[in-house]
Amino acid sequence: MHFARAGAYGYQRDELYFISCARHLAWGYVDQPPLIALIAKAALWLFGDSLYGLRLLPAIAATATVLVTGRLARRLGGGVFAQVLAMLGIALAPFYLAVGNLLTMNAFEPLLWTGAAYLFVKADESDSMPLWLALGATSGLGLVNKYTMFFFLGACVVAIAVTPARRSLVRPGFALAVAVALAIVAPTLGWQAQHGWPQLDVLRAAAAHKNVVVGPLTFYLQQILMMNPLAAPIWIAGLASLLLGRSQLRWYGFAYVLLSIVYLVLGAKVYYLAPIYPVLFAAGATALAERLERVRWATVAYPALLVIGGLAIAPEAYPLLPLPEFLRYESVLDVRGIKMEKHPEGVVPQNFADMLGWNTLVTTVAGAYDRLTPAEQREAVILTHDYGQASAIDFFGPKYGLPPAISGHNNYYLYGTGGASGKVVLAIGYDRSLLRTEFRNVEQVAIYRDRYVLPDFNNLPIYKCTAPIEPLATWWPAAKRYI
Repeated sequence: MHFARAGAYGYQRDELYFISCARHLAWGYVDQPPLIALIAKAALWLFGDSLYGLRLLPAIAATATVLVTGRLARRLGGGVFAQVLAMLGIALAPFYLAVGNLLTMNAFEPLLWTGAAYLFVKADESDSMPLWLALGATSGLGLVNKYTMFFFLGACVVAIAVTPARRSLVRPGFALAVAVALAIVAPTLGWQAQHGWPQLDVLRAAAAHKNVVVGPLTFYLQQILMMNPLAAPIWIAGLASLLLGRSQLRWYGFAYVLLSIVYLVLGAKVYYLAPIYPVLFAAGATALAERLERVRWATVAYPALLVIGGLAIAPEAYPLLPLPEFLRYESVLDVRGIKMEKHPEGVVPQNFADMLGWNTLVTTVAGAYDRLTPAEQREAVILTHDYGQASAIDFFGPKYGLPPAISGHNNYYLYGTGGASGKVVLAIGYDRSLLRTEFRNVEQVAIYRDRYVLPDFNNLPIYKCTAPIEPLATWWPAAKRYI
């Protein structure tokens, strides 16, 4: 399902940014660990700039997450029906449909969390050193994929400590797993320390200015929406069965409660908890299957309901429909109940808007650049307000003869000015008043419009800035914007 529509709509904002990071490989980045850049590098090497190639690994990760969920249901005693129920719930959950279609860290996070839990259960049973080693490697990969893995692993260790599984915490194999995970993540932590822990600056700024913070009731209601309301009985039954039963995964129920409370206290985005659900689906399907099997029609009706409901929501989660058909569909069924950021909504929801308009942006900038004199073009540099715009210029711009972009946003700030003189600057997304503090001449030469992008990123003037008051290198530190 994911691969069939992998080429729809276009490159997403973060995908373009990760491609840029892949072209500047490092042990760390301002706003993420290095694994996603390595994955993007591998995809570019194997498949070029094909969207299908770029999104193949996320689709495989989504498939593997479904399969591991089924294996967990089997391990918890579930038969074929329980395994099918668990896998259907995960496969058609809106969150997993959405992230499985994009090359982002979120695409790999559920597999790494679920894989770590699965490996711990197996290692706990057998005390096998190869399994402990695999657990350490999986946890380490999770840490260099996204730092939220620290919160997940911390919640798991605390939860394990209050259940009989605590015996594993003093085993040599567990110490080996911890050592391997720390060894894998150490270089990126070293990079963060060397650069003054910029990830913390990003998190603080995002919490203050960008992210939507919700209360407990809304937080848990949105968990139900992300996982498909029709599938809620499965994972809620799983949470109850883990907390109240004697399963070897009982600690996972405590980890869910603890992690959700931590995220609430920190004001985290609601989707940060989403990777934790496959184990709950496996446990819940196992608990519900026996009851449903007592009523023969229920074993057909409930899975059918999950499929129908999941497919009904699917066009809102990932590009299942061509854009014109989606807009007509959205007029009938618009389920924008989950809002992650404070940007006002546009014609299409943010998850799709971030895939649209990049070609229009680049051709608009290219038109402004083409109107410069040859002497101005030799000096010109393109300054963008955010990494999405800069990444789009760098990705699509070469075929229009555009110079590389610069930006003060996140890791682009560390890339610097590229040696540009700053005598001629095409600036996108900046207020004229701010530009006039650095340039004597600021002239609007174009405007970028695209009806499908978010309002905050639409109707952006493009200014030609000349006669700098100071050299670009002098005022560049003031362009720094970590968020």
